[in-house]
Amino acid sequence: MEIPGYYYIVVYKDRNFGRPIIASTLIRPENVIYELAKGKTFEEVSKKFYSQVGFKQIQECIKYAMDILRILKFKKAKLKISRKLKKQIEYKEYKYLDQIKTYDPIIKGTNIKAIEILKKIYEGKEIHQIALEFGLPEEAITEVLFYAAVIVDEFHLSLSAFEDPASALIQYFNYVSKVTKG
Repeated sequence: MEIPGYYYIVVYKDRNFGRPIIASTLIRPENVIYELAKGKTFEEVSKKFYSQVGFKQIQECIKYAMDILRILKFKKAKLKISRKLKKQIEYKEYKYLDQIKTYDPIIKGTNIKAIEILKKIYEGKEIHQIALEFGLPEEAITEVLFYAAVIVDEFHLSLSAFEDPASALIQYFNYVSKVTKG
């Protein structure tokens, strides 16, 4: 099934438990973002996945994360996963991020929103370039990426509460598509 506004990320009811993947692969968007959070460049991420993902697919994974943050910010979905599972994927404390419960976090001591960092990564900028541009430590940029990957992962896990996670995902993205166009 196509996700509104996406060409390279798809979802199928009968594959991968209804979790989105990059088309023609089994690679999930959060896996790509986790690799970027390790400080890898787009080229290094592509090599990590044996060139199954390229620049456009990586960009779309970042866009996907930004859209999930919008869905959560507008309270169109809630993250509901078990405490035990949450402990396994949750990063205990963010050193650089503040206001994470709003799904619109900022870098502590600044007015720079996480989504602004993600937009720069979407544009193809590398972590060190963004750090220089904003005058931030590189670790702050990687923390934003890690946060985004965790949120995407938690969002997908919370969809498992639905009988048809793929259709629920499509509904959420239809909403975001309408909101961002209007």
